[in-house]
Amino acid sequence: MTIPPKPKRGKRSPFYWWRRWKSHKYLPVRAGLLARIQNGDFDYPDQFEWAEYELHYMQDELDEFIKEYQGNDPKEDMRYYDIQKRYMKRYNKLREDANEVEQRHLTGLVDGLFNEFILSKDAIREIMEEFGGTAEELYHYIEKLQVGVRSDSDAKQLERLRRKYGL
Repeated sequence: MTIPPKPKRGKRSPFYWWRRWKSHKYLPVRAGLLARIQNGDFDYPDQFEWAEYELHYMQDELDEFIKEYQGNDPKEDMRYYDIQKRYMKRYNKLREDANEVEQRHLTGLVDGLFNEFILSKDAIREIMEEFGGTAEELYHYIEKLQVGVRSDSDAKQLERLRRKYGL
């Protein structure tokens, strides 16, 4: 994993002080599910990577502190613990954000697929557990499972899908 250089201090939001990089720009719901999938609105969050970068930046700063330290044991110095504390706080906040975003992406994808296709949320979750491709491939896979669009034959389609998945 290549670690990018630590960004310089710039304009920061007081609400998201722990983020060093710009967040993903989501498309509005009216753009359609496939367009939102292609935009990356349901992808794995970048915050997990950012958290790992913080550990690397922390180690760099600790190494620099140890190299310049003049005393007995640099690891016993309060400044050493302050550096660790500062970076671990940011790391923990990024991990917490990443978990929330990942959960929001998964539930949003299930809700979007439920609104777009004639499948229950449980069936969609079951397909997602077994499926090994990208979100766009999942969309096209579920699209192939569906015979037509919402019409008078919805009951027949639901019955066929229930038989296929044993629901």
